[in-house]
Formats: sequence, structure tokens, C-alpha cells
Amino acid sequence: MTDRKDRLTNKFLSDSATYAHLRALDPELPDALWGIIARYHPKVSLTQWKAVREFTIATAVQMKPRSYESTRRLMTMTARFHSWLWAATGSELTAERIYTSRNVYRYLQEFLPTHSESHRWGIVRQLGTIADVLANGGIKRLPAPHLPGRRPFSLADSATMHSWAGSLTTNLKRQNAWAILGLAGGAGLRTDEIIDVRLGDIEMTDGRVFVNVPGPRPRRVPVMNPWNRTLLRSLDQRTDPDEFLFRGHRSEEYRPTAIQTFLTMHPSRVRATVSRLRSTWIVTQIDSGLPLPVLKAIAGFASAQSLDKHLRYAKTLNVADFTGLIIGEEVAR
Repeated sequence: MTDRKDRLTNKFLSDSATYAHLRALDPELPDALWGIIARYHPKVSLTQWKAVREFTIATAVQMKPRSYESTRRLMTMTARFHSWLWAATGSELTAERIYTSRNVYRYLQEFLPTHSESHRWGIVRQLGTIADVLANGGIKRLPAPHLPGRRPFSLADSATMHSWAGSLTTNLKRQNAWAILGLAGGAGLRTDEIIDVRLGDIEMTDGRVFVNVPGPRPRRVPVMNPWNRTLLRSLDQRTDPDEFLFRGHRSEEYRPTAIQTFLTMHPSRVRATVSRLRSTWIVTQIDSGLPLPVLKAIAGFASAQSLDKHLRYAKTLNVADFTGLIIGEEVAR
């Protein structure tokens, strides 16, 4: 008599053989992650799952996930989306037909109308990333959810993070840590911007350090003292302008995962999160009196409204100190 464990093992082996041609789409896919993909079954009807399972597996494998979290997220989000779309439209199961803005936003409206803003944002980001890789893109992302600003780091926190970076065990790890600190803490870059910075994007002019930020929000940002020296330590003895400043595996599913993984694997007493480093940089610029239009430009904000969540952490000012400027007796610098 075959027990339940044996039946599940036999089913997995049978399914693995059935879909072996799909696993071959990514020969380096780890066995454990293939197990997640092959065993996954969403909470949909068996008819729906039979109709979309092969396409869902192919989609996940072609995205080349390399962690449990990313694999599980891929299967969860795509299986439900594919099942709903197949049942609602009977659309041909190809990436170009499935991954369109019309389908994604209809899915949000009809299947996820009551879900939270952050959940819907995450769904569109994930499906949009798949479209970018497998279907020539074209899915417009939702605005990021309005999350509260992050409390800035103190000077003591900054000293602790610099000590952490210098204490890592290999030069590659230290240079990766210095790259994160220099780009986020010194120039306010986001995680998805840091991952794409190359050595050639760092520029020295008249003793000052600048970052030419690539990507959808291109800009030239002066790097703040003393973080500029931290950033330069990441470049030491490296000469290839096309080399990425941060060195690590970049998954097609979500490239910035490499930075998040690095920070998780090398914990510090004060965790150097990119979002909080960026927030610290923004608040420092506000406290220094940098004109908001200039800050908006170098921070890569689409609108000045994005500054609202950081203003709560800025220094409290006395209106009386600005009376001369307000009435026109003084000229703003």
C-alpha cells in the first residue's frame, strides 16, 4: 500500500518528466526551486490549472529565479493571473498576448478591486517585469504606494555602518558595501538605480565626485561629503568603465534583489537599508537649505509631492528668522 508521501513523490517525479522540456529553458535552475515550480497548485479549479499550467511553468523558468521567495512569488502571481485571464477571455497563451496593459489593468479592476494599494502595486510591478523580459514590455507601472518616510540615520549610525563595511572579510564584499553606502548615502540613489551604476558613471571633476545616474530617471548628482570618499574606495584598483560598481548576481525577475540579499547575508548592528540612507540624504539636503526644485531634480522625483514624507524629519525653522526674505529686504541665495 502506497502512503501519501510516496504518492506525492511519485506525482512530482511524473510531473518532472512531463515538463522536463520546460526545465531545460534554464539549465542552471536549482533543484529546490524546480521542486517549488513543479509542485505548485493554486487555489483555482482543476480545469483552469490544467489549461494554464504548462504556460505558467514556462513563464517562471524563463524568468530564472534564484531564491525561494522569488520563485514562490512568481508562481503565486502568474498562476492566478493566467487562470483568471484564460477563464475570462480564452486568450491564446503566449507572453505577447497575455502580458499587455489592457489585461493587467482589467485583472486589477475585476479580480483585485478591494485589495490594498501596495498589493496592487506589487502585482503590476511583478507582471510588468515579466512583460519586460518575455514580451517586449509596455505595461505602465502604478505609482509607488504612499509610504511614510524613513527616519534619518544619526552620525553615530553612519559611523557604525562605515565600520561594518570596513570589517567585511573580502575586498569584494567591502567594495560592495562601500558602493551601497556611497551611492545611497552620498547621492540618494534608489536600489534599482544602484544596481545599474557602472564604473564609467562615476566622474571626478575639480576634486568633486559626481554620479551620472542611468535608467528612466537620468541625472547628474554631486556626491556629498564624506560619503564621496566612501564611494571612491569602492572604485580602488578597478579600471573597466563597463563593470558594475556593485558586483553580484542580477536576476532577470528583479535585478535589485542582489543588493537586498547582500545586506541580509552581511548584517550590521545598524542595518544600512538603501531607503533609509536615501531618506537621510534627502533630509540633509532640506536642512542645508537646498532649493526644493533643485532637490526634486537631483533626487529623481516626478513631483515635489514626493518630498512631503521627508519634511516631517527636517529641522523645525523659526518663521521670524526669514522675515527679511519674505518681505523682500533680503535676497535668497
